[in-house]
Amino acid sequence: MTDAPPTFCHWEVQPRSIRLSAGEFEQRIPLSLRGDVDAPVFATSNPEVAEIGPDGVIRCGWTIGNAVLMVWRSSARDSLRHVLLEVRDPSWFADHPDFASGATVFLSGMVVNALNTSGVGNALIEFRRSETGPTAFQTFANAYGGFELSVPEGFYYIEVTAPGYIAWHGWVNADPNTSGDIQIVLSPELDGQVARIVLQWGLNPRDLDSHLTGPTPSGGRFHVFYSHTIENEAAELDVDDTSSYGPETITIHRLIPGVYRYAVHDYTNRNANPSTGLAQSGASVKVFLSDGREQTFNVPNAPGTVWTVFEIDGAAGTVTAVNAMSYQSQPANVGM
Repeated sequence: MTDAPPTFCHWEVQPRSIRLSAGEFEQRIPLSLRGDVDAPVFATSNPEVAEIGPDGVIRCGWTIGNAVLMVWRSSARDSLRHVLLEVRDPSWFADHPDFASGATVFLSGMVVNALNTSGVGNALIEFRRSETGPTAFQTFANAYGGFELSVPEGFYYIEVTAPGYIAWHGWVNADPNTSGDIQIVLSPELDGQVARIVLQWGLNPRDLDSHLTGPTPSGGRFHVFYSHTIENEAAELDVDDTSSYGPETITIHRLIPGVYRYAVHDYTNRNANPSTGLAQSGASVKVFLSDGREQTFNVPNAPGTVWTVFEIDGAAGTVTAVNAMSYQSQPANVGM
């Protein structure tokens, strides 16, 4: 049958097309039938996207996709109408010109190597409105790792990729009232190493330090930080930054049974108590594991000069968040 009404009846169904945003909860949309209708019959072309019951109520919204809903005038199926339904990712509405609003924000930044802070050329930077949504905007870094683009204001989930590097993911707020370059730190792929830990923060405090302590085969504990950058065959401090932003990077080469503990020390304010400099630093830590797992930790909003971030079980390789703040003036005692 076609959508052309037969000569013996006049009837209609509304709405004839539906476009809505996917969400966490089911949405229900009743169809309205008018005219010469007698015991209508309903069906859907794609029940994974949209269901329709004998009452003519559409149930949808949990799965992104398209469906065609068929409505027959009667049980004899002598006349047919179609309803087109689209369930879109929320980012589609945010990026569509008909729904766009707000100012345009100019963004610039650098993509750098976590091991030496050199620029990563030709990295692909993709902006999405949600973690699973389609790419709304994208650009490539130049040969030196720099990039620029303009986007409508709002929050964006960014994915940055380059051959030979672990993909970077994170949220960025494109706000016309704020300025400053975006620094994206890419970790080279792990090649025999167990894990890599990358610390980043804001302008202040100027000097945050990474500390990793762990077991030694003799039963003691090692301590990798700026005064002891390499522990033979165990771990090393690849980058030490003393002038804001980071990165500070530690690579773990092997694990043995025991507890490995990673902490961040506010060296700038080490002698202050109380101190909220670390809490207000915007510090974040990413840990990349050889099996592909990745975790991100953000500094708690609590006073202290030491942020104990996480521990690793050397036997099982599991990472457990600690996220505890404390005070310590002596760098050699951090994490011990």
